[in-house]
Amino acid sequence: MAATKKVKVKKLSFKRLFILLLILYFIGYFIYSIFRMPIKNIYIKGSNLLSDNDIIKVAEIQDYPSIFEVLKNNTTAKIKSIPLVKDAKIRINIFGKLTITIDEYKILFWDNNKQKLIVEEGVELDDSNNYLGVPTLINEVPENIYKKLTKALLKVDNEVLSLISEIEYSPSINNDQVVDNNRFILKMNDGNIVYANLLNIKNLNHYIEIYSTLDNQKGYLYLDSSNEENFYFKRFE
Repeated sequence: MAATKKVKVKKLSFKRLFILLLILYFIGYFIYSIFRMPIKNIYIKGSNLLSDNDIIKVAEIQDYPSIFEVLKNNTTAKIKSIPLVKDAKIRINIFGKLTITIDEYKILFWDNNKQKLIVEEGVELDDSNNYLGVPTLINEVPENIYKKLTKALLKVDNEVLSLISEIEYSPSINNDQVVDNNRFILKMNDGNIVYANLLNIKNLNHYIEIYSTLDNQKGYLYLDSSNEENFYFKRFE
């Protein structure tokens, strides 16, 4: 007759179970406390044209809500609803620090004919009053040249772009023939007039350097050549 094998049954240890439940409780309470903890600090990065107050107001976090409220209310989507915001990201750490990183559209000019603010990617906005240092396009531009203009101005430094007061489409014509249909005349805030060509638009980034050598003289600055040796300045008479 085969021997009967005894199976040892482990008894449930209430002490171990209690410790396990206690650990789970503290972990859950810790996580709950973090989510219910109010935001302590708000940091905004990447915004140049938008004020911190405007972003905070649209995000509805001016009263420093809890982390849970920030996540529940889809704060990122609210910030992205600002027309000038291309993208926004939010990061929150366990110490209540909220960091908002903004990626703004680059403002190119105010189109006086369309009565629209033109930003990169051809996006048109209605509001022009909130942004200073924006050039004004004062006349009509053929559609194909207009598209080239919006792409070309992305290559111009923001600091230089803010120095432009007016943009005028002015193709170069000789004997009733269009010699250069990519030429624009720029009226600068300092009183100078700059001739620029869309194909050589990066020449504008030399403007501040060139202006510093003019000893406050005012005149016409020709930057429409592909050769820097052909840049020249002609004083107003």
